[in-house]
Amino acid sequence: MIIAHRGKYEKMPFAENSIEALMHALKQPFVQGVELDVRMTKDQVLVIHHNATIDHTSDGKGILSTMTLSELYQYNFGTKKHPSKIATLKNFLDVIDTEKEILIELKNGIENNQIYINQVGDLLQKYPHLNIKICSFSDSLLQLFQKQYPNFPLGKITFVKEKMIPSYLKFLSIYDKAIDSKIKYPYYVWTITKRSELLHIINELNHHCLGIITDIPKTIASYFKSDSHHIQE
Repeated sequence: MIIAHRGKYEKMPFAENSIEALMHALKQPFVQGVELDVRMTKDQVLVIHHNATIDHTSDGKGILSTMTLSELYQYNFGTKKHPSKIATLKNFLDVIDTEKEILIELKNGIENNQIYINQVGDLLQKYPHLNIKICSFSDSLLQLFQKQYPNFPLGKITFVKEKMIPSYLKFLSIYDKAIDSKIKYPYYVWTITKRSELLHIINELNHHCLGIITDIPKTIASYFKSDSHHIQE
């Protein structure tokens, strides 16, 4: 599968992690899913945002977790041509109707992990028709989520290849520099940002690879479509 990283794609006119970008990516026939990041505001609203601060993703400044949703709504999280308010996770899930994969990354640095996990899990349970998977760098967040919401597939994001994975995990999301053909558990590759990075790992991918998380989904799709490139059995 080709997963659009934060909804990114070639010559994207929208801001990453915006509803506009995510929706547009999901409409592309060469995209089988999107990856997005979820943080929690001061008033415990789940928003789609990667960084801990809003300094580089909006025309405002500050630490996201110390701001309320109404405060965040004062700023433009889109582009000058396509302005956009910060996206809440609920708003995004409410407007999509797809069988494609929604890969949600739980972000570290939440002051109250229990409240954060409860907010995420309780919300996601309202969308059983969507194909949602959860991933994170944080073992503690994943273990807490699995204990309370065991029906969601969980995966750990990592910079290294593991020899084996804990039974509560269904997959790993592995940094592209650590990929090799001997991996024997389900995994995603992250994050392919240019064609040369794909060419560097293409001969190492095997049938355990679930998908490629990428900023260039159309380029990746064109590569696999041409010259009959195959994943190793």
